[in-house]
Amino acid sequence: MTRKMALGSIFLGAAFLFLAAATAKAFLPFLLPPMDEPVGKAHEPILEVIAAQTEIRNGNIWKIYIRATDPDGDLDKIQFTFGQLGASSYSPDTIYFDKKVASMNGSISVWANLNGGGASGTIYGTVEVLVEDRAGNMSNSKTIMFEVQPFGPKDTFAPPPGINANVDLGQVDFPLQTDLALVGDDRND
Repeated sequence: MTRKMALGSIFLGAAFLFLAAATAKAFLPFLLPPMDEPVGKAHEPILEVIAAQTEIRNGNIWKIYIRATDPDGDLDKIQFTFGQLGASSYSPDTIYFDKKVASMNGSISVWANLNGGGASGTIYGTVEVLVEDRAGNMSNSKTIMFEVQPFGPKDTFAPPPGINANVDLGQVDFPLQTDLALVGDDRND
C-alpha cells in the first residue's frame, strides 16, 4: 500500500512539474525577448557618435544626438545612465523600439528639470549612452559631461555633420537632484 501511494505521489508531482514547465514556456516569449539573432563580438552594434550641448538651462528641453549602426540590422534599444557629482549613478533609462533597425540617426529629448526645487548653483552631471540589439549584444558606451545652470543658455546646439536633427528617437527621464535635495537644507539648524 505504501508503495502505491509513493508511486502516485511521484506521478502527481511529475504532472505538476510538467504543467508548471508548460505554463512557463507559454509565457516565456512575453518575459524575455527572442534571441533569434547571432551573438558575439562580430555582431555588436557600434555607437558611432553622441553629441549634445554641454551647458543646459534648468527647465529646458535638451537634445542628445545619436548615430549608431548594427551589422545584423537588429538594433532595438538605447540605454541612458545619468550620473551627478555628489550622488551615485541613477538607474539606466532605456528606450525600446517596436521594430529592429540597421541604424539609428536622430535625437533624444530630455527635459532638463532638476528634481527637488530650484537650483541655486550649477549641477555637474554625466550621461552614458549605449545601444543594444535584439540578441543582447551591446555597443561600446560613450559619455558626455554636462552642466545644468539656473540661468544657463537655451539648447541651440547644432549637431555634427551626418546627424539627422529632424528624427526624434524618443524621450528619457532626467533624474538629477538639486544640491539641497541631495544633502538636505541644514541652514536652519
